[in-house]
Amino acid sequence: MKGRLAVFARAPVFGAVKRRLALSVGENAALDCYRKLLDNAVEAVMPFESEIWITGDPADLSWTRGLPVRRQGVGDLGIRMLAAFTDGVKVLVGTDIPAMSTSYIEHAYLLLEDHDVVVGPTEDGGYCLLAMHEPHESLFNGIAWGSSSVLASTLARAENLNVGFCKMLWDVDVEEDYCRWLTSEHVHH
Repeated sequence: MKGRLAVFARAPVFGAVKRRLALSVGENAALDCYRKLLDNAVEAVMPFESEIWITGDPADLSWTRGLPVRRQGVGDLGIRMLAAFTDGVKVLVGTDIPAMSTSYIEHAYLLLEDHDVVVGPTEDGGYCLLAMHEPHESLFNGIAWGSSSVLASTLARAENLNVGFCKMLWDVDVEEDYCRWLTSEHVHH
């Protein structure tokens, strides 16, 4: 038993996802992009004991592929992530990462065997994966979510913990990332 995994996702609803991206590429392209990223994330977590924790109104759940769906609670991202770990989740991943894969997550589980906390850093100063054996509340308090200091603040609070690192990935937030994603999509197919 490796432990439960939670995918933190927004329901793929027009006008409610990738708002920063939509400002430059439009709502249709932003939603299309998000749906593909979501499919990729769900595909990556299928081999694990995975659950999808969503915000927003899930009118359509076809994309969840039958995985258990939980609602994220209220509060900022830190409070909601802490709630998942408090519920017994061991690994948490986001949905904005084109390179998220089963092998990336497997590596995180492996690192978790001999670390207290495992982090998958992103180029923008945040993280796309967080894993821990038990909830460490300090890692979720007083963090400026969405800023470029998320990872640094988190690591500063984890100074007494043994932290393992997955390789750095990048996420899709703004038009520049979207163009990079389209380019990488064409390489893969």
